[in-house]
Amino acid sequence: MNRPMYYAYPQTYALNPNQLHYRSEDVQRKEEPVLPKNVMYTTSVEPKFIEHLTQHKGLMVSITTTVGKLVGTLDEVFIDHVALVVQGKKHHIRICEIVYFEKAESK
Repeated sequence: MNRPMYYAYPQTYALNPNQLHYRSEDVQRKEEPVLPKNVMYTTSVEPKFIEHLTQHKGLMVSITTTVGKLVGTLDEVFIDHVALVVQGKKHHIRICEIVYFEKAESK
């Protein structure tokens, strides 16, 4: 019940007005970097979909993603993404973002 009530901003009530909250000199850290141990990376795998993509490697395909459609040559298929060459530029598309793909119509 006897809680202090502040009617202004808390930063106006400094505990010690002579104490500076910044340093003007360069401070060297004495800690050593610690690398995390037991790191586990996971990805969702759709084996049948990856198998179908692999069958179209080297062919012109049309890949529809969640943000749009890309048409190009399917260069490589990995477990988590595909590499698609569109007008000489390589695009890496995550498999989880692919809605569907189809063989592109030849001109």
